Amino acid sequence: MTRPLPNIFALPFVLYAITYWMRGQTKPFIICSGIAIIVFRSELALFLGLLLAQDLLRQKLSIDGLLKIALPAGVCILAATVLVDSFFWRRLLWPEGEVLWYNTILNKSSNWGTSPFLWYFYSALPRAMGASLFFVPIGIYFERRLRPLALSALGFVLLYSILPHKELRFIIYVFPVLNIAAACGCHRLWMNSAKSAWHSFLALIAASHLLVNVLITIFLLVVSGTNYPGGAALSRLHRLEGANSNVTVHIANLAAQSGVSRFMEINSNWTYSKDESMNYTQAEIAIYSHLLVEAKNKHNTELWATLEENFEILEFIDCFNSIGIQYNSILPVRIKTKPCIGILKKRVPVDTVLQHEEKPPKEKSPKDITKNKRKEKFEADKVEVTSNLPLDNDIKEETELDNKAPEPMDKSEQPVIDHMAVQVDDDDGIVATVEEVSLELNDGPEAAKEINFQELRNLALKQTPQKSRAATKLKIRKIIEQHFRAKGRHIENDSAEIQKPHGVPRSGLRQSVKSIIKQEKIKEMIEQIATMDLTRICDLEKTSTKECLKQVIDKMDEESINQK
Repeated sequence: MTRPLPNIFALPFVLYAITYWMRGQTKPFIICSGIAIIVFRSELALFLGLLLAQDLLRQKLSIDGLLKIALPAGVCILAATVLVDSFFWRRLLWPEGEVLWYNTILNKSSNWGTSPFLWYFYSALPRAMGASLFFVPIGIYFERRLRPLALSALGFVLLYSILPHKELRFIIYVFPVLNIAAACGCHRLWMNSAKSAWHSFLALIAASHLLVNVLITIFLLVVSGTNYPGGAALSRLHRLEGANSNVTVHIANLAAQSGVSRFMEINSNWTYSKDESMNYTQAEIAIYSHLLVEAKNKHNTELWATLEENFEILEFIDCFNSIGIQYNSILPVRIKTKPCIGILKKRVPVDTVLQHEEKPPKEKSPKDITKNKRKEKFEADKVEVTSNLPLDNDIKEETELDNKAPEPMDKSEQPVIDHMAVQVDDDDGIVATVEEVSLELNDGPEAAKEINFQELRNLALKQTPQKSRAATKLKIRKIIEQHFRAKGRHIENDSAEIQKPHGVPRSGLRQSVKSIIKQEKIKEMIEQIATMDLTRICDLEKTSTKECLKQVIDKMDEESINQK
């Protein structure tokens, strides 16, 4: 209903043609078939041609009679479609003729993807027919009058399987026919229900399979709901930036193909662009305030490296990935999703942020000056005392090792050193778990996704395993660091500034007291955020999870400064 493609327009004419064929009305059958084939979908010549061939073989129709009807009707239908479509396309055109040439003669439909030969039989038909598919052979076996029609439909699917590019909509015309066969099978079982207990049982199965079809339809509808990330992304952008009238958004190809339409361009003050020639050069992206682009993957790493310099990620919209089995839930299956569309917003220059936040310097009182001098003297004395403290042999040995350059290691020693390396995480100056470090080093799937509200909610309710908790806290820490950097704040041992190659042991695990104090504050922030209910702080319908976290960070930072 939401995709009025030629297949859908052709379907009513196909149903009328089949009806006339079953009634033996040759002339309207040929005319309806001609409209469906010449105007909408030329491959219907296979399906309707098989029905016509049966009439010719049974001598229900002669060749002369066929030509007398088909030639005048064909010329009129062809002339009508050429005149109408040429007018709208502004050139001489037979649309379905071009489609036939491109897809069949040139066989270029495979440019849009290919599927195995039997894909229609093991994937498309079972998904479309559901449990009714089991009753199709029963109906064909018991109802002889149905065999020519049903076998023609299956023959059409078999012949059309030769074309490498396959879509369910290409064979949509056979589903009503196969449903007739399934209905005949169910009818036969129901009529015999009184014969015995076994026949009653079969009749019950025939009736209850309709309920199974309803459940299958609901499940597939839920799955299909995850196939429109583009539409979901644009809707989300409207909620996040509803109060902003100065928005120019570029909609990438994937977003345009997965739910974005002209009907969604609801803000008259915004500029929506679907420019397909976009190469994402600096000059091109400079005119846009927001982007809806395909999520980061192995094919677009360079593109994302460029975009992240100029844009910040508001959110990722997930889409369907696969269906998995789960054993610890009432529902045995789980729909797995993956990030598909990224919502990006142009970064505000740091200078601009600092100008807004810049405050006149506060004059220091004599008391403050004296206090600062005492603090500086204490720090100097502390360093001097620490450097003069006698070290025992173990500490001396360890200190010397820290100051030495790493030497080549034997492979057998590597696991031991790796285990030692994760005891303290010098990226943030706080004790880290093995999961946090492995996530950060390996950049696993948990760390790759943007943080979302559900993650934080599960973290606050303690409904996540240890690895997921570590991944979520790692994301919170990175948001804190990014936010402080954007405000021009210096961070001791910033994880973005320290890039260590894999396999190299971490050295210099000792940190200054000052560094540990600063990172302890970040750790306290993370622990506080991990217990918060964001719905009481932000309106998540209008604010992204990331922006909400930034507001929380600012508030906590301001309270920390006031306490000083």
